[in-house]
Amino acid sequence: MISREQRTPFSEWWWTVDRLLLAAFITLMLTGVVLSLAASPSVATRIGLDPFHFFHRHVLFLLPSIVVMIGVSFLSPRQVRRSALIVFAISIVLVVATLLFGPEVKGARRWITILGVNIQASESLKPAFVVLVAWLFAESARRPEMPATSMALVLLGMLITLLVLEPDFGQTMLMLTVWGALFFI
Repeated sequence: MISREQRTPFSEWWWTVDRLLLAAFITLMLTGVVLSLAASPSVATRIGLDPFHFFHRHVLFLLPSIVVMIGVSFLSPRQVRRSALIVFAISIVLVVATLLFGPEVKGARRWITILGVNIQASESLKPAFVVLVAWLFAESARRPEMPATSMALVLLGMLITLLVLEPDFGQTMLMLTVWGALFFI
């Protein structure tokens, strides 16, 4: 058993992490594995792949995602904000690279291949954008003299411009909705 008296990083994490949210994430991950196992064999067979091709890929990408999730949960709020800023900057560069070098599929450029892995850069942009905008809105409430709301609006404009150029209407509407919700909260 893990005691509250222990002061190891793991025990500190265990007593401060939102265990209900962690259980919900793990449940969603396991549900995804089951659904992938149920739905993907027929699709894989139809396009001439091994019946469990998509299942194996799902599990292969799930393992590092669990490590990242646990690793991020060890970060302090300050480290999360800094990490979000770095991820946002890298993602913006990747989205621009996608627009310049990504293959066009049905009139859209949304994916880029890096080291043999197809990446949709706007996916990593979403959580980083949410953290940055929430941080800016919190700062504007804490320090009214800081133009944080204007900075959040500039980030939104830059992001929406890039998403419209891809074009990705779904991501664009999602980012607008999230920004609006954060603004009003």
